[in-house]
Amino acid sequence: MKPDVRRKSFFEAPDFWVSDFDDVNAYLDGVRTGDVREIGRSVGGRPIRSVSYGEKEPVDRKSTLSGAIGSRNMESFFGSEPRKKPVLMILSTIHGAEIEGTVSCLNAANVMETGVDLRGRRWDTLHELFESMRVILVPIAQPDGRVRSAVKNLVGGSVEDLYYYGQGLQKDGTLLTWPKCKERQPIPLDEMQFLGGYYNDAVLNIQHEDFFAPALSPESRALIDLVREETPDCVVTLHSCGSGPFFTSPDAFIPKTYQYRQSQINSIVAERHRREGLRPGGGPHAGPTGGFYFHTALHHASGCLPLVFETPTGWKRSPLRSMSCWISG
Repeated sequence: MKPDVRRKSFFEAPDFWVSDFDDVNAYLDGVRTGDVREIGRSVGGRPIRSVSYGEKEPVDRKSTLSGAIGSRNMESFFGSEPRKKPVLMILSTIHGAEIEGTVSCLNAANVMETGVDLRGRRWDTLHELFESMRVILVPIAQPDGRVRSAVKNLVGGSVEDLYYYGQGLQKDGTLLTWPKCKERQPIPLDEMQFLGGYYNDAVLNIQHEDFFAPALSPESRALIDLVREETPDCVVTLHSCGSGPFFTSPDAFIPKTYQYRQSQINSIVAERHRREGLRPGGGPHAGPTGGFYFHTALHHASGCLPLVFETPTGWKRSPLRSMSCWISG
């Protein structure tokens, strides 16, 4: 399936806005100081690659996370020796048309490689922060949908464009819209005229698969295994939507201490965005509202703090365009 060119500009971007599957891999091939790994393959056989910076510290693990919680001895999972550096993992483009996070990951990598982003702008404070931790980036977590959607931006488009490239067009000529697109897993392919970037080549949205099933999609398996191996302190999953920027509401199925930290970070970042004139999306929440999603599973696999950041796509009713954390400096 090839997408319609609903607007020529959707397939154009400046040099620093690297999001195409082939261009991202070409950049990773040229990395010099980071450690690039293929962590798995998609349903369609495409490589899923990570790039990491900072020394990996071994964890002396004696139990599962559940066992550690049950024993009231968390050291049996996390190890008895504290880490010298915290570990941050950033995952992007679980949904193939949501590419702002991919761009952010490559610009972050370039800062760690050279001290400047892909525009040549220096980020000394950010580079110093990165040097104080171990950072693992997965610029394209779901390559099949990224290749299929193919768009480089949706600036100036409509919500219909967002649905077309994201969720897809049904054979009856109607768009598959959010949140109706989540009612069936997998989507019946024979009902689709164009399958959007939400899905891998097995027509599965890995944000919502059955994480307790005997067989996971290879994308989810690779990412969960990476998170379990690295045991990051925090995993940030980068998505995109029609509004934003914002961190999503607290998740219901994680401990309250983690929910509190999610709310705290959401508030701090939203206030920074307001000061910068970035008109944050989202809003205050009386309590946890999130369901059991991919990032929830990552928490239960590793004990990480799971954060989901929604970047604005720049569609015409919400023209704000940002590059995740980059635009706010």
